Amino acid sequence: MRRIIALIGIALLAGCITITPGRYSILVDNHQALKKYAGSQVRIAAMLTPVNYRASCRLITGKILGPDGMSIAQFVEKAFNDELKLANIYSDNGVSLIGSLTEINFSSGHGGLLANGWWDLSLSLNSGNGKSMRVANRYEFQSSLDRYVACDRTAQALTPAVQDLIKKAVTDPQFGALLR
Repeated sequence: MRRIIALIGIALLAGCITITPGRYSILVDNHQALKKYAGSQVRIAAMLTPVNYRASCRLITGKILGPDGMSIAQFVEKAFNDELKLANIYSDNGVSLIGSLTEINFSSGHGGLLANGWWDLSLSLNSGNGKSMRVANRYEFQSSLDRYVACDRTAQALTPAVQDLIKKAVTDPQFGALLR
């Protein structure tokens, strides 16, 4: 009886793991796109998140959260500001943009021989000058049939998904209007 209780306890604890992506890394394409805004001063002042984000991956395998204890919204905010800093247009005293992640969804890919996963991220940016814009991105990646591998790959795919989301935002013609 003790053995059964111990096994149940281990199984429950295994389902409570947190799976996190690596830290954000700058995307060269984003840096190149932001160069045209040289002389601007801007920052992402806040990033709001939808209340319906479900962090659970494959039911009991674990939860996908941002690195270093950050939420997904905090991860996106920091990533965006890191891109602005590298482009030398970040400033605490510049134009403040309020971001809102209007969608955060993922699939770790189940079924079929080729398990494909995806991240769907949608972002609204609002400027103090009254201008706003919205971008959405689906990032697809190769997942796995094994649930632990699939959830890890899903977490690791968050960084390139965020890189692509930022790229969509900064290459959109509406982005420049937010900075004026």
